[in-house]
Amino acid sequence: MNLIDQEPHFWELYQHEDQYYLGIAIDMSSVVSCWDIKLTLDEVSAYKIQGRSSIERMTKKFIDETYRGSFSDLESRKVSDKEKAAMQAAFKLWRENNA
Repeated sequence: MNLIDQEPHFWELYQHEDQYYLGIAIDMSSVVSCWDIKLTLDEVSAYKIQGRSSIERMTKKFIDETYRGSFSDLESRKVSDKEKAAMQAAFKLWRENNA
């Protein structure tokens, strides 16, 4: 697992082989809601073609949904505990290498 792109304090994009993962922090005013999800094949393709702008559009969509009280899209893509641990380890390694 590798951290391949990010918007600090907002989102991180990870890759492990052909699978991509997104960690997103959604500021809900008094609390920050953090989600770790798997990207779909279409989203991976969009990222490969359009770059980070596709991730920015996707995160905006998730924020808009969350503000409306809809969490179903995020809930349906949650990563496993093992994937979450790999994402956290990749972030820690990235941070150590970029300190």
